[in-house]
Amino acid sequence: MSKCRKPPLGSSPETFSPDVVADISELFAKNFSYGKPLNNEWQLPDPSEIFTCDHTEFNALLDLKNSLNEVKNLLSDKKLDEWHEHTAFTNKAGKIISYVKKSVNAELCTQAWCKFHEILCTFPLIPQEAFQNGKLNSLHLCEAPGFLPGRNGGLEEDFQKNCNFLLVADFMESFNCITIKL
Repeated sequence: MSKCRKPPLGSSPETFSPDVVADISELFAKNFSYGKPLNNEWQLPDPSEIFTCDHTEFNALLDLKNSLNEVKNLLSDKKLDEWHEHTAFTNKAGKIISYVKKSVNAELCTQAWCKFHEILCTFPLIPQEAFQNGKLNSLHLCEAPGFLPGRNGGLEEDFQKNCNFLLVADFMESFNCITIKL
């Protein structure tokens, strides 16, 4: 059972230049693996063992911070429409969200939706037992909106109808943190 929506016809890699395909391949090749500890138990370190070093300032990073803030201050007198035009021109991924939304009829398509769908399609996150037993417990610490609709969009409807979901999620937003249990 495929858990990813199929792309529309005419969106194959052959329609892009070799440079674009190489850029895309390089961007999507970034992933990291973490091995399970030897005792087969994931556990956070004891708080007394972390942040035990004295405060250290890294001058190179502080210089970079100051430099970035100086550039940021230069932007305050720019016209907003010109700035948006510039950022749209320089953002290689700027049109992806609208393309994805149209191509797969994505519910609440955001960058978070795209990221979650990418994760679901790239890694085998859903255990085979969930497909066999019809039960899936899911815990998420995520950015809202988009992450949960991405979860919905990443699973085929027949699986969702025949599976008992227990979902707990914490949404991190700039204003507050919301916990829901569905």
